[in-house]
Amino acid sequence: MEYHKVWSKSRRELFLACPRWWVIRYGLNQANWGQSKSREWHSMSDIRSHWDLMLRSCKQTIFERLEDLQMNIEWSPLFIERKIRENLSEKISHQQKILSIHEVIGTKTAIDENLKLEDVDIEYLVKHSMKRITTLWNNDFIQALVSRFHKQWMVFERIERSSVNGIDLYCCPDIAVKIQNHWHLIRIDMQGKKDSSFGELEAMAMVSWIRGKHNFPILANKYTIRVIAWRNGFWNQQRITSSNDKLTQSNYLIESDINQMQKMLSKLGLENSFSEIPLAKKSSTCRKCALRESCPGGRNLSSGIMQQSVLELAEFTKKGNSKIAY
Repeated sequence: MEYHKVWSKSRRELFLACPRWWVIRYGLNQANWGQSKSREWHSMSDIRSHWDLMLRSCKQTIFERLEDLQMNIEWSPLFIERKIRENLSEKISHQQKILSIHEVIGTKTAIDENLKLEDVDIEYLVKHSMKRITTLWNNDFIQALVSRFHKQWMVFERIERSSVNGIDLYCCPDIAVKIQNHWHLIRIDMQGKKDSSFGELEAMAMVSWIRGKHNFPILANKYTIRVIAWRNGFWNQQRITSSNDKLTQSNYLIESDINQMQKMLSKLGLENSFSEIPLAKKSSTCRKCALRESCPGGRNLSSGIMQQSVLELAEFTKKGNSKIAY
């Protein structure tokens, strides 16, 4: 099965956290959906907790506020709150439509219990979203945009694609700001994770995405990267100096990821068999997944991994016997 070569930071994170979830979300063979649970699982794969929906609506509100700021339109606190409520309500409503399908086929109750979707405290979610947006606007870099200190800047949406070396990249910066003769590429991370050894290379993918696009410079050393990430109740800022060496390493990381994703899908086969697809690495990933009830490791990851090992051994033996018979 050929994998359409697509890379983004979120796809990479999901692939590393749980290959099974990644396969269901992005790699299932749709040709036999009528003969399997693949369609049902795929529709469940992007059902999220209300907290995750809050983070998404918060990010959407930030984008909308930045776009208005470009047109010299500032928002009042009341208007910010109203937009948060609108965006959050829209996302919850959209998810409810998906859940209504699962109510018919009998899987909604399990999803509700896993993700605690029955209890939603809108005021609590709005409060946390307001705090993030308000404190972000107090960031020195954002304030420089508000005060018009930087004259040339752009806002991008992550849905914009750029093709590099035959791979579709969805990793554009959220904001690009020209300061003197350098472009500063800003990524706003709503739920910053602990720094990883690949963090800089993942961020460097923004340079691959933007260079030569919209008349941006080709040279890697013409960019500086800033990652503004919410971590432990505060916005933390990381500054990364771009270079040709880092860009080369970043491109190699992306190509390596794509190769690993392709190998993973080759295990899936045309029949969407999960016998050789690994489970999550941590139980915390399982607690955020709507597919928990249908997964061998959903309730007990350690036990599920052992069961999966038996299935993998059986599949390996089956393939070996087939080769001997041939």
